[in-house]
Amino acid sequence: MSLIKGIHIKTPLLLIVGLYSYANVSAQVAGCPDPAANNYNDSATVNDGSCTYDNASITPVLKSDLSTTVNETSGLLWWNKQIFTHNDSGGEPILYTIDSTTGAVLTTDTLINAKNVDWEDIAQDDKFIYIGDFGNNAKGNRTNLRIYRVKKGDVKKKTSFRASIIKFSYSDQTDFTPKKNNTTNFDCEALIAYNDSLFLFSKDWADNKTRLYKLPKLPGTYVAQNIGELNVSGLVTGAEIIPDKKVIVLTGYNSVLSPFIYLLYDFTGNHFFDANKRKVAINQGFLQMEGICALSSTEFFISNERFSNIITVPAKLQAIDLGTLLDPYYSKLQGLKPKPASIAKNKFQSHIPTATR
Repeated sequence: MSLIKGIHIKTPLLLIVGLYSYANVSAQVAGCPDPAANNYNDSATVNDGSCTYDNASITPVLKSDLSTTVNETSGLLWWNKQIFTHNDSGGEPILYTIDSTTGAVLTTDTLINAKNVDWEDIAQDDKFIYIGDFGNNAKGNRTNLRIYRVKKGDVKKKTSFRASIIKFSYSDQTDFTPKKNNTTNFDCEALIAYNDSLFLFSKDWADNKTRLYKLPKLPGTYVAQNIGELNVSGLVTGAEIIPDKKVIVLTGYNSVLSPFIYLLYDFTGNHFFDANKRKVAINQGFLQMEGICALSSTEFFISNERFSNIITVPAKLQAIDLGTLLDPYYSKLQGLKPKPASIAKNKFQSHIPTATR
């Protein structure tokens, strides 16, 4: 036996504990654990972000053209069996619910103490809805960036209500000299609520990356901290999260309005860019895709605002199914034999019911 500060410890016991700890660490295998990847490693126990994927594309299913009232639709939210949206810069401080088959506006909810400088995205948690007034593409020098937080209980019971306000600035923005339109890296159109924080994905016009910022969910004034960046080779315009699956879907488009989604999944904590990353093309041209909301872990609505320049594309509500892209990952999460990966097919053929109040 060994004597350490008056405590008798059996040396064999220490040896056993040490060997167990070593064996446990040694058993961890870094690699790509996603069965959908082309470099899948069945033995990988630690996702090191190395997964690579074959090119893939999906074709949305048109649900409806949207009412001209929401020609500038910019964010989507599915909650209480309703689709919520809002317009962006210069619109009214109103949340609209829309019918999924006709595109008609069903109800309007007014934030009586808010202004729509440039509302760009909408997110939710169990108790609140968050509306991001952080569009900043005009000059890149806004000093009144904010997120409005409204109680879900108010939205259920009222048609007008007050919002609490989360004001913020960016930790890495020190120059507020006005820029030319669509040249700043401090624009933002994508927001999610996750655990105790809000996360913003920037729309970087200068370098076509997105940077990830974190700030609290509580009303107050904060500095949003830059905690990572990802080269998406495009402009990120929306975000949705499936919290229990650790899946984030970003929407965006490139300089010629070719839309895409970007999947981030199997992450740990808020290290969204450190795990699986997959860019998937949307088979439509001239689509200024803006919003996304999840109906389930595989079924999503997407929206685009009206575009008119040589050709005219109306604001539309469409549906995509990501089941075949994500099912191999979901199967492994459940301990099932992974399904083969293939390009996703859409299953949206029926009307999604929309409740009225």
